[in-house]
Amino acid sequence: MEILNINSNIFSNAVENNTIPKPITAKKDDNKLIFEEYIEKGIAKVNESQVTANNKIESLIKGEDVSMHEVMLSIQESQMSMQLMLEVRNKLYDAYQELNRVQL
Repeated sequence: MEILNINSNIFSNAVENNTIPKPITAKKDDNKLIFEEYIEKGIAKVNESQVTANNKIESLIKGEDVSMHEVMLSIQESQMSMQLMLEVRNKLYDAYQELNRVQL
């Protein structure tokens, strides 16, 4: 089975060709975030922690005033956030697979 990246072009082409049903769009209230925004914010936080860890590593290598303890904590934090993001991705993929198995 081949796994494809889903992007807006592929998705919109499939909708126009009537190969898949049109997705249900959620209306955004002022205080509520839709699912896509949660995912985007989560990915942005993981990226931010990766960048912070890399910057602290560079600072340590350059000899700037950064303790090894601070660098190691930053690295561990970015590693854990990446692992969490991968687990969420895996759970979403499993849920998608389960929905595909449902017979209508």
